[in-house]
Amino acid sequence: MKQPRVVMIVRLFFPWVGGTERQAHKLAKELIKRGLEVEIVTGWWFRKTLQREWIEGVPVFRNLTLWEMFGIRGLRRFGGYLYIFSLLWYLGRTRQDYDIIHVHGLNYHTFTAVLAGRWFRRKVIAKLANSGDASDIKKMRREQQLPLESYMIPLTLQCDRFVATTRAIADELAAEGVSTKNIVQLPNGVETDLIEAKADYEFGKTVHLTFVGRLHEQKGLDTLFKSFARLLNDTQSNICLRLVGDGPLRGELTSLAKELKIEDKVVFIGKSDNVYPYLKETDIFILPSRAEGMSNALLEAMTFGLPVVTSNIPGNAMLIQDQKNGLLFEVENVDSMVNSVKRYLTDSDLRQRMGRSARKTVEEQYSLESVADRYIALYNTLLDEK
Repeated sequence: MKQPRVVMIVRLFFPWVGGTERQAHKLAKELIKRGLEVEIVTGWWFRKTLQREWIEGVPVFRNLTLWEMFGIRGLRRFGGYLYIFSLLWYLGRTRQDYDIIHVHGLNYHTFTAVLAGRWFRRKVIAKLANSGDASDIKKMRREQQLPLESYMIPLTLQCDRFVATTRAIADELAAEGVSTKNIVQLPNGVETDLIEAKADYEFGKTVHLTFVGRLHEQKGLDTLFKSFARLLNDTQSNICLRLVGDGPLRGELTSLAKELKIEDKVVFIGKSDNVYPYLKETDIFILPSRAEGMSNALLEAMTFGLPVVTSNIPGNAMLIQDQKNGLLFEVENVDSMVNSVKRYLTDSDLRQRMGRSARKTVEEQYSLESVADRYIALYNTLLDEK
């Protein structure tokens, strides 16, 4: 049987590195390993990147945008319109090279993919990243990424299939009028075979508390800093908080750390293409998000067998069952977060039990191999319908 040929569309890609981008890249690599033809298509947003290149065995093509053009503030946002036309042109020019259009995220490039799917008779899948106030649909309604984007929603919601990583995302799509038969729940996947789980749960001289993700308001880092200040004041442990990632709140968080007098115990690692070395050195992983889809960072922390503390929101609670494979705390609640971390600080048996259970959860339900199998089955179902 001929394998499906897939063009994956990701609005941003390397050198931009986030959960969506990493998940798309991992899935593309696994599908190529299975013999599928897969190409990642994105926007040419960064001046020093190549238009066409191979990244770890995955072909990447960047379509024209107003990439850092002229250094004029705000111009890049309007570059989305050029991206729509250049992406549509590329999908038309290469239409004999793919069978499935697989879009990561729901925004104006999904609108473009649906147009291309109709004109060139190709099936379109869109995978949604978030639910709640940070959901893809609400961002489109607020026109956060492109002026007039809200007018694109009716056509955008006519993809052949939607992939929802959580029940909350599936419910939001259904509330928008999407037929439940066109919504498929599929999780993110993790390369479990490449990651060795934590073996020693005893602390060294310093306890490393680690966050991985964008420094963005959605991640609840202000609450994390206030909680960390309390922990330093309430416990005798030598704790260090490491933030792996970058984003618009970097300056504000640096000021907050000084205001709380915790700057000597907070380390801003910055953006990293490989977070594994930091997770390997972690004692406790923390994710204080206000909104989240299915966090790639959380899945990876669980794969390392780390004791996890995370906010009790739908995306996180889908992965973490409180006191079974991690600890949940109430969103933006400093007392709740502090108490959860304190439990780990004083109980090595709890750390080990939660960490090993987290690893087992990922192995049984979220391995990249099983997720890739389910995507291949979905592609073939769509091609049979066609």
